[in-house]
Amino acid sequence: MKKTCVFLVVFLAICVVLPASTQVNFGVLGGLNLANISMDPDEGLDFSNRTAFGFGVVLDYSLNESITLHLEPMYLQKGTNVEFSFWGEKYKMEIIAANLEIPVMLKNAFGTADIKPYVMAGPIIGFNLSAKAKNNGVAEEDIKDYIKNVEFGLGFGAGVNLPMGNNSIFLETCYAFGLTNVNDGLNPGTDIKTKGLQIFVGITFPTGKK
Repeated sequence: MKKTCVFLVVFLAICVVLPASTQVNFGVLGGLNLANISMDPDEGLDFSNRTAFGFGVVLDYSLNESITLHLEPMYLQKGTNVEFSFWGEKYKMEIIAANLEIPVMLKNAFGTADIKPYVMAGPIIGFNLSAKAKNNGVAEEDIKDYIKNVEFGLGFGAGVNLPMGNNSIFLETCYAFGLTNVNDGLNPGTDIKTKGLQIFVGITFPTGKK
């Protein structure tokens, strides 16, 4: 809870100190999340990406001609696919999770042309909305109570903005990884962290000056 409060205070402070002339763009985005987890020790389990989805809104605050404060509050599906053997039999399990995630990125655009590539990086806070385990594609168990409610992570990505009249279409990819051990009794003594490769497309609309 203390980390959550610090994150929110820093976020609000950034918004307050933004200059009055800051250009603000609003938009929407959606796309894929190739979700997975890391587990230590892995206990002989094989993890593979789970193809999931995400969608949300975009808020861009231009700090200067090249640097932008880039926020992407979104609903993001997460999880992983697991394979393991028990008494000579092979089993499959799908972890199906969903978060409300708020990436707060600094985005640096390059070049002077209308088509601008960019890189971005920043912290991410996630709030656990749901978590289920599906065994062999049939039996489903709610495991939300065994996953921490809040997690923190980092994201690094790149993309390109394409002009479309007064608006802009963007395509971006971001690798996000958790810093928080989200295990809250699911498997005692095990460190579990989320990760994912995200591919999003979106559109932004200028809203003028703040």
